[in-house]
Amino acid sequence: MNKHPKPIWLTALLILFVSYMGLTQAQTITLATSKSIPPYIIKDQQSGIQLDIIKQAFSNAGYQVQQVIFTSNLRAERMLEQNAVDAIVNAPNNGTHAHLSEPVIFYQNVAISLSVRQLNIQSIDDLTKFRLMAFQNAKKYLGEHFAKATEQAKFYTEVANQSAQLERLYRGQVDVIVLDKRIFHYLNQQLIAKQRPTAPVTKHLIFPESPRLLGFHDPELRDKFNAGLKQLNDQKVKHSE
Repeated sequence: MNKHPKPIWLTALLILFVSYMGLTQAQTITLATSKSIPPYIIKDQQSGIQLDIIKQAFSNAGYQVQQVIFTSNLRAERMLEQNAVDAIVNAPNNGTHAHLSEPVIFYQNVAISLSVRQLNIQSIDDLTKFRLMAFQNAKKYLGEHFAKATEQAKFYTEVANQSAQLERLYRGQVDVIVLDKRIFHYLNQQLIAKQRPTAPVTKHLIFPESPRLLGFHDPELRDKFNAGLKQLNDQKVKHSE
């Protein structure tokens, strides 16, 4: 017989502590994403327009994003399949077995030219007349129509370093660059801060908006995230500059 039984209050406290620890662990989230995409996802700051929305949506649902893993698209999808992460950012809307969320944010790719050139660009087909520079894998993301137009363009290339797009446009080495408008604004502000040459530009809205989704391993967690996302004013984010 135990001659020194634990006080009832101590036993109750231990039970509450264990329950609290279990609840805390259950409410933390680990995400995987392919890369830092300023201003949407800024790795060094663990922040950004898109990442802040995701964190707030999870917070509204009672969860906290504890870790964001930056890796390749392929490895992120494998980690999700292995249940090594709770969700992946910018999940493809096809070719995946993930449970997809509602759109977190919409990217808006645009064609950009120097205003002084007064280029007439009303459609993707008009791009065939010019020297083009787009972001890496643009032909994959922007569809077959764009891919065919690039084959007929005077010049076409893709770059991973999107700052190079702006620099070559301002130097007159290309006629048109293709990238997301928020990314353009972010990079342009960086050039201005560094006192690098810039110029007035014209944005040609010839591409549809592109929704960005989260892919989940657990459909119930996806539903809770969607509920948290509904509490945010997505329309203001969607149409903001």
